[in-house]
Amino acid sequence: MDGDTYQLEEEGAFFDDDLPARERAVLERYVETADTEVKSFPPRFPLHPRSRFVKQVFYRYARKGVLIVGFNLPFDLTRLARRWPKGKKDEWSLVLVQYKDGNENLHFPRILIDPIDSKKSFISFTAEWISKGGKDMRTEIGDSRFLDLRTLLFALFNQALSLKKACELETFRKQNLPQKIEHTPTGKVTVEEIKYARQDVRCTAALLNAAKQEFDLHPIPTSPDMAYSPASIAKGYLEAMNIEPPEEKFDVSLKNLGIAMGSFMGGRSETRIRLQEVPVVPVDFTSEYPSACVLLGIWNILTAQRLFFENATRQVRKILRRLTLDECFKPELWSDLRFFALVKPKKHILPVRTMYNGGTPNIGNNYLTSSKPIWIAGPDLIASAIQTDSAPEVIRAIRLVPGGKQPEMQPVDARKFASVTLLSRLCIRISQASTRRSTRFWACGEC
Repeated sequence: MDGDTYQLEEEGAFFDDDLPARERAVLERYVETADTEVKSFPPRFPLHPRSRFVKQVFYRYARKGVLIVGFNLPFDLTRLARRWPKGKKDEWSLVLVQYKDGNENLHFPRILIDPIDSKKSFISFTAEWISKGGKDMRTEIGDSRFLDLRTLLFALFNQALSLKKACELETFRKQNLPQKIEHTPTGKVTVEEIKYARQDVRCTAALLNAAKQEFDLHPIPTSPDMAYSPASIAKGYLEAMNIEPPEEKFDVSLKNLGIAMGSFMGGRSETRIRLQEVPVVPVDFTSEYPSACVLLGIWNILTAQRLFFENATRQVRKILRRLTLDECFKPELWSDLRFFALVKPKKHILPVRTMYNGGTPNIGNNYLTSSKPIWIAGPDLIASAIQTDSAPEVIRAIRLVPGGKQPEMQPVDARKFASVTLLSRLCIRISQASTRRSTRFWACGEC
C-alpha cells in the first residue's frame, strides 16, 4: 500500500541525568560518528539528558495531540518517570518532571496507566489547563493517544508476543522486517548496548508499519490504539455492518435484564485434580466464543429488529427429561438452549459466583443446594443435568425469540485472519484511503 506508511523524520538518543561521566562519554563519542537512519546535511543525531528530552521532545509533541508508540509501552514510559505514586485502585500515575527540590512540576501532566491484564493497559495524560485571554482552556495533550504494539498484535492475532517473536511472524515474512540482535544486556552503556537499543527501535518502527498495514485490511472504523483484544476487532465489524447495539434497539424490562445478568457466568475452566499423574486425552478447543455464538443462534438475536421473551417452562422440562450426552453434540439442539430457567437446585453441579479461599472472588462449578430459587442460563442447566444425572426442579423458564431483521445493515469483508469467524460468509466490500504519515523514534540509553 504505497504511501500508507510512517516515515522516519528524526532519530536520537537520551540518557539518565545521573549517568556517570565515563558512560556518558561513550554515548557522546558514538553519536559523533554514528550513521543515522535519516539522511540530512549536516547529519543529525541529537543526544539529550532525560530531563531535557522529556520537556523539549516528549511533551512538545504530546501537546500537539500525537500518537505515542512503543512495544510494551508501559515499561518504556516508566523509564521516563521520576516518581510513580499509586492512583485509584490499580492505576499507576507517572510523574515525569520535578523541580530540583523534588516537588512535582504541575506544568507537565502525569501519565496514567490503568492495567487491564498482562497484555493491555489504558494509558492517558491527565488534563492540562492553560490560561488564555483570561479564560482557562484545555490543551491538546488530552488528544494524544498511546499505541502499545504488543496490545495491537494481540488484538490482531490473539497471541501474546515478544518483540522478537512479533518480528518473526509468518504474516510479516514478505516484508523482511529487521530482527532483534541476540544480546544479553549488561546494565552498562557500551557501544554494543547502544546498537542493541537502536535495533530495537528499528524493529519497533518497522513493526508499526507492518501491524498498521495488517490492521487496515480490516474494513472497520476502530482506530489501532483502541484495539485492545480480538473482541475489539469484532466490535469494529459490528459497527461497520451498522448493527445497532441491543440496548439501543430492544425494549427489555429491568426484570429480564436482571435475570440475564444474574445468569451470565462467562467462560471458565477448572483443574479438579492437581499435582497428580492421571491418564489424559489431548483436546484442542479454539474460537469457543464464536462457536457458541453460531450454535446458540446469537447472531439472529444480534441482528434482529425486535426481541421477545416467551414462556418456555413446559418445553424446557421436556428437554431435560429426554436429553442425553450424545444429543449435546448435535448442533441443531443448541438453538433450543437459548433460555433462562428459575430452578431449585439440590446437590446439583452448577456455576457458583462466591468468595473462595476466604477472600478470592471467582466462579467455580460446585455442588449447590438452595432453598431460594435461582436463575440459570440454558447451557449451564443442561451441563448440570448431564453431570449430576438429574435436573434441578424447573419452576419457570423464558426463551429469547428474535423478531424480524434490523434494516439498513451493511455487508463487509471479514479479514482472513480475523478472530470473528461468525462473519466469514459476509460479502466483500473494502474501501480504503492511503495517507502519508511521519513520526520520530528515540532510543533510550538506560534500557
